[in-house]
Amino acid sequence: MKKNLLVLLLTVLLAVEPVFALAVTLDGGEDRGIEPKEVGLNELIDGESPTTGLPLEERLPGNEDFAGLAVTGRYLPVLVQIDNSDNGAGWRSPWGAIYSDVIYESPLRREGQTRISILYSDLVPDDVGPIRSARLGHVWLREEWDAAFLYHGQQEYALTNVLEELTRLGVTKRGLLFSGTSGGKDWNKYYYNRQNLASPHDKGANAAGILTLVEDDIIPPNHTWLFTDEAAEGDPATEITVKWGHKDYTSVFRYDEEQDCYYRYVGTGKKAEPYHDLDTEEPIPFRNVIIQWTDVDWVVKDAPVTRNTGDGAFFANYSTGFFTAEGNADYFMNGVHKTGYWRRENMHSRTVFYNENGEELKLQRGRTMIEMFPNVERQIHTASRKKPSIITDVKRSVSYE
Repeated sequence: MKKNLLVLLLTVLLAVEPVFALAVTLDGGEDRGIEPKEVGLNELIDGESPTTGLPLEERLPGNEDFAGLAVTGRYLPVLVQIDNSDNGAGWRSPWGAIYSDVIYESPLRREGQTRISILYSDLVPDDVGPIRSARLGHVWLREEWDAAFLYHGQQEYALTNVLEELTRLGVTKRGLLFSGTSGGKDWNKYYYNRQNLASPHDKGANAAGILTLVEDDIIPPNHTWLFTDEAAEGDPATEITVKWGHKDYTSVFRYDEEQDCYYRYVGTGKKAEPYHDLDTEEPIPFRNVIIQWTDVDWVVKDAPVTRNTGDGAFFANYSTGFFTAEGNADYFMNGVHKTGYWRRENMHSRTVFYNENGEELKLQRGRTMIEMFPNVERQIHTASRKKPSIITDVKRSVSYE
């Protein structure tokens, strides 16, 4: 009798397969049936950051050399082009990034390399870097915030000429452009080469000092986000894997329940490490991680045109006409995943993120990471200006579990 019971128990145990969490791969091109509702500008709350939702008094630094809304009371965002070689691991880690409000990652080369753009607003430090060059989509991103723009060189290919686009938008006349490669300018004294780092990964700048050069009559638009203290509800998502197509540019975001944030891990295999600030050595936490599915055109393999704006004037000569600036979005906060949608009406409007009901999304208070991830990629035929052809030679994916 005992022998029969033992055989029965073993049979049952062998029949039960172990349960593992299955990774969910996201589809940025699916029809989610989300109808975005009309939204206006959000009210700026006194004493609260419009970009992080945090009390400004909590962000005050111990360093008097800082600028920014929390220090001076002046709202003037700064967008800085930051190196992401080796995915920002090791000695390629950024410095000054721990003071960021929003960090964007966007395509740089078609093989899967990316570039980082950091938005500072609450705090603008006196030392940021390594500063690198700009692409066309970065110009359009700057326009959204009407931010002071720090970059070190720019792309000047036909159809992706950064200087021509900045001129077309009238930015060059407003005193908000601070290129580290422009000789003889007032801001050159705020740029420097950091010792013990190899070129071109050694370019830094005193962003707080550069802000003193911006005229007092420059007033950026109110692009305040919505925030909430209520925890988000959704599918469990404690690990997010973002694969850009290049083996060295895969990021893994891991949820820390105790800190209620995601930490980005960069590097490969056993060498993977938290994305951190080079100077403070602090890992950089994110309360919100957003996947913004965005169409991307390629003029050549290192010339991306990231479709983060609805203004199609720059490409008005194409027979394909105007491109809309909207698409699916996926949100990760409080250890869960939520589906949504995004839309940007025109060059000067803000990007609005919507929830699954078409209402404007409420973010968790703190830093946000936005991945401008390719949804559809096209190769532009610059000579003949034929209809862009779809390219699928690089495998990219976003998944969570």
